[in-house]
Amino acid sequence: MQNCRSAIEELVIEEIKAQTASLGRAAREKINLSEVAAYALNRLPPMYATSQRGWQQQRNRARAELKQQITSNVRRALVGVRQDSLRPADPLPENEFHSQARSLAKLQEILGQDNLKWKDVPDALEAAFMTIKLKGALSYTYVSPSRRNAMDVKQYIKRSKVQNYSWKSRKSQREQATPESGSNARYAREFASYMYCASFDFVNVLENPVLAVVHRQLARLHPALIDQIKPEEVAAYTLNRLPPMYATSQRGLKEQRYRVKAELAKDIILMVREGISIVVNSPARAAAPLPFEKFGQEQESALDKIRQILHIDDINWRNVAEIVEDALERVRSGEISLHAIGRTNLEEELSSQQQSTREQWR
Repeated sequence: MQNCRSAIEELVIEEIKAQTASLGRAAREKINLSEVAAYALNRLPPMYATSQRGWQQQRNRARAELKQQITSNVRRALVGVRQDSLRPADPLPENEFHSQARSLAKLQEILGQDNLKWKDVPDALEAAFMTIKLKGALSYTYVSPSRRNAMDVKQYIKRSKVQNYSWKSRKSQREQATPESGSNARYAREFASYMYCASFDFVNVLENPVLAVVHRQLARLHPALIDQIKPEEVAAYTLNRLPPMYATSQRGLKEQRYRVKAELAKDIILMVREGISIVVNSPARAAAPLPFEKFGQEQESALDKIRQILHIDDINWRNVAEIVEDALERVRSGEISLHAIGRTNLEEELSSQQQSTREQWR
């Protein structure tokens, strides 16, 4: 859930990193860190929040009251959880995550920028296209080393420098122009919190069933009353009063879902109804959203620019990584020209087969 996060997840991951920092690479590779996290999280209280204030309160409470429990549960998990070479690979399906951070992590890998932010993705994409074009120009010059072609390449390089197509140079200029400050440090911490789950493959199986029940219960209310209720607040209230049910594999996912239906179905409905009552009767107050909201805004701005660059309207955070990767590969192979990307609709150069492939992204 984008607007409802458990603060204790990040603290568990921090503890895992701290306890494994001294291990050698071979030792770390024998440990499934996602399973370590799930093991610990299933033995700790959930701490969901939907606002910046709630997020900070939950983090402070966890640090003050649960530090020892977090440390001991992670230690036990590291002893008990190991990679089993005889166990068949059974990872969670990708659609279980639906994470904007994971989508950004894929773009970081595709564009070769480990610390890429959403706001920098359009520049990085343009830089990638320019790199492909430059390599093509240099290759063509090498094959046909005429003076005119050599001059064209030199002029292109000169224009590229003047127009600052290099994403790295733009980033360097921004960093030099903006000295380190408290706001920058806070931004970096919040970005790290936003991205922490991208490298871990676990889910709390309760999240989707609880949110589904919330929406069903809200649908029964008067429309005027529905407008006063944020579904994520009811979901957070409910999840904080139910036992966590984290899974890291398809088998674990299936088992936890069975437990939800067999053991918790009635409790979920009761907790959701209670949560709705609490939210309705609580005094309305303005609350700043989770500190990751800014990255959602940066994401929307970046997606708008990417749509303009590629001339594809139906790009969203779920399919952007696949579309960008495919566009780069087609330009690299010569299947699509940079001229087409820059000045015409990209879809005009796609065959019917390619268009059907794009339909799967939507």
